[in-house]
Formats: sequence, structure tokens, C-alpha cells
Amino acid sequence: DRPRGEAVARICGGLGVHLHLGMLGRGTASSEVLDFLGLGETDKAVILTLAPEPLVPLIRGELVRGLHLRRPGKGILFTLPLSGISRRAAACLSRPVPEETTEGARGMEENRGAGGYRYELIVASVDQGQTDQVMDAARSAGAAGGTLLHARRAGVHEAEKFYGISLQKERELVAILAPRAQKPGIMRAIAQSLTLEGEQGGVVFSLPVDSIEGLAGAEPLE
Repeated sequence: DRPRGEAVARICGGLGVHLHLGMLGRGTASSEVLDFLGLGETDKAVILTLAPEPLVPLIRGELVRGLHLRRPGKGILFTLPLSGISRRAAACLSRPVPEETTEGARGMEENRGAGGYRYELIVASVDQGQTDQVMDAARSAGAAGGTLLHARRAGVHEAEKFYGISLQKERELVAILAPRAQKPGIMRAIAQSLTLEGEQGGVVFSLPVDSIEGLAGAEPLE
């Protein structure tokens, strides 16, 4: 929930990790579901933290303990592999890593070894007003829920000038965590529910998730 976002930054900062980006989000669960779970608030804080892989097990453990993420409704934590980084950011992340944390990092690598990633992050970028349509389609394919993020197109004026078309600046991002086996069906259902070409086209993509905590039904990756 949104008030806990600062706690995430404090815990990470205490471990020497200070590169964060905070965003405001909104949960997609219906009020009936929230009432059933005893959760009255759908406003979310989404914190993106950049960290070296050897420190990830330590950070994850402190966040799980500090935020009680293994209790229902306390939040979701997941990690994504990074394929590239700027030199300056890499220098900020470079620091000695205690030996005990590297054992956990090797364990994570084994969990996503030959069998591949068990979970995926599905992201749909759509025009405002289409999020309910996206979530209805995703739920029809087995998605349990998602998080909505408000965004703006970058370079809209250049695109309008070059292509001679009108593009909405305001966008919504729908982020859905799902088991890998469900990913094709969910993405297909979202794609079929949207116009993926033309002036109001949407975009759907997925990213591999290499560890996860707090998602109902998900096994923590130790």
C-alpha cells in the first residue's frame, strides 16, 4: 500500500542501495474482493530499485521481514534481470559484497536455470479508458489481478510531425504478474481485446521474473 513505499526505500538505503524510482499505482481488485480480504485501500506505491545481483538475496530477505510480505495483502516483491546499464550507474552500484550473500545469489541462479523462469511480468500500454477492458480480457485467461500505472508518451510532438497522426499523450500501464504457463493465453487475450495498430494502438510485452515474494499461490524462490 502507498504509505509503505518510504519503508522500502529506508530498508534498501540501510543496506547501501540508494538508486530508487517511486511511482503511484492503483490495484485492480474489485471492492468485493478487497472487502473479502479485509483490504480497504487500492492505492499502491511501486518502487523500482537498482541493485547488484549478489546483494539481491540480502535485500529481499530484509524487505520480506521488514514488510511482512509473507502475510496476505502486505505487498508483492519481485526481481527482474538487467541486460544493460550505464557506466556511471554501474559505478554507483559497485561495492564489496559480504561472502554470505553470494550463496543466496547462486541459489537464485539455480532456481531459474535449465527450467527457465517460472513467472512473467506482462505489461500493456494502452490509452486512458481501456484498462477495464484489458483486465477483463486478462482475467478471462486466468490472471488474478494487476496494478495500474499512469504514464505519458515521450516524443509525441515529433511523432505527430513525422507521421502526421494524432497520438494521445496520456497512457495507462497495466502490470500483471503471472505464471509462465499462463503468459501466452493472457497476452493473446489482451491483444485480441485491443486495437494494436493505428492512432490508438496498444502495446503488450512481457519480462522474465527471476524471484518473487508475496503473490498468492507463488512459491518463494529461496
